[in-house]
Amino acid sequence: MSQKALLVGSSFSAAPIFFAIKRRGIHVSVCGNQQTDPCHQYADASYYFDYSDRERLLDLVKSENFDFLVPSCNDYSYMSCAWVAERCGFAGFDAFDVATILHNKRYFREFMGKPSLPSPGAIRVSGDGLVDAEHLRYPLLVKPVDSFSGRGMTKVHKTEDLARAISDAVRGSRTSEALIEEFVEGNLHSHSAFVQDGEIVFDVFVDEFCTVYPYQVDCSNHPSFLPESIRQQVRESMSRLVEMLALCDGALHTQFIAEGERFWIIECMRRGPGDLYGSLITLSTGVDYIDLLVRPYLKESIPRGVTYETPKYFGRHTVSRAEPLVNFTFSCSVPARDLRIVALKSSGERLGAAPYDKLAILFAEYFSREDMREYTPRLASFISIQTPEEYRP
Repeated sequence: MSQKALLVGSSFSAAPIFFAIKRRGIHVSVCGNQQTDPCHQYADASYYFDYSDRERLLDLVKSENFDFLVPSCNDYSYMSCAWVAERCGFAGFDAFDVATILHNKRYFREFMGKPSLPSPGAIRVSGDGLVDAEHLRYPLLVKPVDSFSGRGMTKVHKTEDLARAISDAVRGSRTSEALIEEFVEGNLHSHSAFVQDGEIVFDVFVDEFCTVYPYQVDCSNHPSFLPESIRQQVRESMSRLVEMLALCDGALHTQFIAEGERFWIIECMRRGPGDLYGSLITLSTGVDYIDLLVRPYLKESIPRGVTYETPKYFGRHTVSRAEPLVNFTFSCSVPARDLRIVALKSSGERLGAAPYDKLAILFAEYFSREDMREYTPRLASFISIQTPEEYRP
């Protein structure tokens, strides 16, 4: 009888994870409350409920005797899985208190301040909503402690706007908590590392851009234009973090802002990044990113010595809009050697406003490094979306 895995998450971002597990001959069940999600269509068995309900997820795991528990690409999935794993002994997860430090913005900022790892100054909002932000420098960024994709974030330039921003952030948090941090200027990047036996054995750097919604990445490219000096400093900081938290084997994905020879760590996560980030890396390098991601959950080691030769110049774009519309069709005119599109909505479906919805994920292989530098930050300008009223055959 084949081994059984439960994939906690059913969206398009979880699909590469599903197939990486399935290729191993494992029976894969999927948990998620949207019955029309892609992974439910592929699954050997499906369970339709909200996996942020940890008790219910625990009951399912116990009743079905799964051999493996695998999170998908969002914090709710990872944290529910980490909580269940601590009670059932599944592989690939840190202790729940360590997972909480990394996936809750309040605890992460508090932790980063102790070893003086480079990160923006920050304070959390007290229960009465009162804050003492006098020692912080404006502008400030106010965010829910459990937000993702930039949801609920506000940039504040003056004291009189702080209370409203805090209220918005608290309202956008499942735990009704907010964080205030100094806004740092610079360029946004990500560092995706894989840890084995306490060491980073493979990593990549990606340049990232927020062009439609201010705090949601919608354009990115690999390889990165970061200088080697910054790369090495980031690696050293992440190696320190791995040691201090005694992180288990697996992915450690980090977003940071760099300016000149300085950088600030914005957030870290143990889950896989969403929006098919792994496909960008695989298309560019030939390295199977998702295979590396799932290995620790399946009790497999991450191999040392993973390398790649000259990468291809690839950009990724999450197609979205600042205002809602009804999609009829869309087209892309980006100059590219190869263009691949993963459509997420059908003709006639409503596209909500960013950062709450997206139309498609686009991958473009550029002709040159110079094209990658020029076109990636403005990929949205090459997308034309026609609504039913605008379309003329």
